[in-house]
Amino acid sequence: MILNNEKIIKALEYIKSEDDNTTQETLTMCQIPAPSHQEKKKAEYVLEKFKEIGLLNVHMDAVWNVLGTWPGDGDGPVIMLAAHTDTVFPIDTDVTVKKEGSRYYCPGINDDTHAVAEIMAVAKAMVRYDIHAHGDIIFCANVCEEGLGDLKGVKYIFNNDNNIDAFVSVDNPVTGGVVYTATGSHRYKVTFTGNGGHSFADFGLPNPIHAMGRAIAKISDFKAPKLPKTTFNVGVIEGGTSVNTISASASMLMDIRSDSDEELERLTEEFMNAVESAVEEENARWDADKPQVKADIEVKGVRPAGTQDPDCPIVTAAFDAARMLGIEPELRDESSTDANIPISMGIPAITIGRGGNEGGVHTVHEWFEPVESWLGPQRDLILILLLAGFEDVAEPVIKKR
Repeated sequence: MILNNEKIIKALEYIKSEDDNTTQETLTMCQIPAPSHQEKKKAEYVLEKFKEIGLLNVHMDAVWNVLGTWPGDGDGPVIMLAAHTDTVFPIDTDVTVKKEGSRYYCPGINDDTHAVAEIMAVAKAMVRYDIHAHGDIIFCANVCEEGLGDLKGVKYIFNNDNNIDAFVSVDNPVTGGVVYTATGSHRYKVTFTGNGGHSFADFGLPNPIHAMGRAIAKISDFKAPKLPKTTFNVGVIEGGTSVNTISASASMLMDIRSDSDEELERLTEEFMNAVESAVEEENARWDADKPQVKADIEVKGVRPAGTQDPDCPIVTAAFDAARMLGIEPELRDESSTDANIPISMGIPAITIGRGGNEGGVHTVHEWFEPVESWLGPQRDLILILLLAGFEDVAEPVIKKR
């Protein structure tokens, strides 16, 4: 059994003894602002840490993913253990850490900063005790997981030559949680434009804001199935100059999500038709010789959907790793994570939970409480060794591509 191995026992004990340092690493990194597409400063910090730990081939790629490898001792499968450096918060967000009781408060402290600190803890333990799986382990702090980041980091990795046989992302609020499916999404920015003018003197001009309102009204009547879960949302609207101005432009951000590519495509087509129809109705409402309203639809993000069997080897291994440490594993609701990309390509991939207690994710009141938080990186270590194989106590559960 893997827990009877002397090296593994020492490594697990080391991860627990280093928990305060792992927490401190989290506090340091969460004070480095890192919105999607603006993660370079945090990436540079992680780059130096990977080098200090002793990982090999440490480098930052063209989009600021930071990667480092701990080599295997044979010809086993290559496993990537990842966490993302970006947060949902704008660059000017106050990221000063505040402590109340045993809780630390800071925007982005959990999602996914603590996970980045966790994978560092795993790397430190493997290097310190010279633990080599059968296959290489690639540690990755990737960019652009959140929102309009559109998974740019993992897309770059998997759309270029690689030999990754399985992918594990640490990015879930429940330590024993396992996400094994990929919720797809289509995101668009629609900009309505017109001539604009004075609300009284130029009354009768087609109005971009009114056209957008017509579109939103149509969207609000869309029908979406509960299964496969499918959702739609107009999340941001902008436009207008003053109460007595016919605006020359208005825009909205549209999000469509589904666990089914077919439903994504269906709702996307309905959305396109709604925008076109709204523009036609607004223009038809007024004199034909007036300047017309137009709509430009810009693709802001495409995340593919996908699924795996809930009893597939990578999920089973995650459950086994959790149970070895007394963590109750559970399948989590479908969501959109970095694992979407490999799952959609048929590569085994899951997203698993961070250690410790947490709350307020994606709000400025986000908090982290280091209660038995070492269980996260301990589970991560056991999991990647089960996936890649280790000495004579664990054969790889993942096959090489």
